[in-house]
Amino acid sequence: MWLVSTFITAVVLYLANGRQLPTSILDQLEILIPNDAVIPRRDLALSFLAGVLVAGTPLHTLVRYLSTVVHELGHAFTAGLLGGRPKQITIATNGSGLATYHPPITWGKLRASIVSLAGYPAPSIASIAAVQAVQAGHVKAWFVFSAGTLALAIVMLIRNFWGFLWTGAVVVGSYFGARELNVELIGWIVGAVAGFLAIEGYRNAWEQLAIVRIASGSGCDAEMVAYWWRISPRFVGFMHLMSVLALSSFAAFIAIEPYWREIVDWFESFVQSA
Repeated sequence: MWLVSTFITAVVLYLANGRQLPTSILDQLEILIPNDAVIPRRDLALSFLAGVLVAGTPLHTLVRYLSTVVHELGHAFTAGLLGGRPKQITIATNGSGLATYHPPITWGKLRASIVSLAGYPAPSIASIAAVQAVQAGHVKAWFVFSAGTLALAIVMLIRNFWGFLWTGAVVVGSYFGARELNVELIGWIVGAVAGFLAIEGYRNAWEQLAIVRIASGSGCDAEMVAYWWRISPRFVGFMHLMSVLALSSFAAFIAIEPYWREIVDWFESFVQSA
């Protein structure tokens, strides 16, 4: 599990950092996933905004499980990266999730805290990586990589019926999508998912802060970290929220800013015509 965690985490963080893939890897991608392309910046900006709109409406309840899976994978892969052994992930029908792992005896509170803190930023980091991948011309490659990660999660980690059902449906849909859809439409899907994850990640962090403000004993990530370090759960929840806000804002900026002037011009002309 360490190797899988390291590979997936390295790919996500490498792309999120905006770095170009090495030439040797690009050559292999050209063989494995031919005809990948850069979609117009307009399409990325508009699809990202479409995902933001979905996240801001009641429609988000239909696909909120995606952010839950990414959140729990953030815990699981971070634990695996730091030497722990991820055990299982469960996804509940109410949108909550739980990732469990076996820590080594030598683990201290620092590594345990890093694992606990990794969940809420994970959707925002995935959003940044998706935008950077699309802008670098790796639309289908990111789509396949994301579906493959979910497929690995089904095989290795997800252990309850709803988690199997929902994640399996996404993987099957992604398989046929990668085969049948053109790269432009796949780019729209990736952009919309990136926008959705950026907002949903922030919403989840906000809900955690609301929980620790109302009452104690929920067992959320902020409370766990606060307990280990003897600090306020509200402070941890607030810092969690601020970090997710910064990451989500950056994802929105790099996705929308290149087309921002055109969006403003269109909106102004629409208002004037109305």
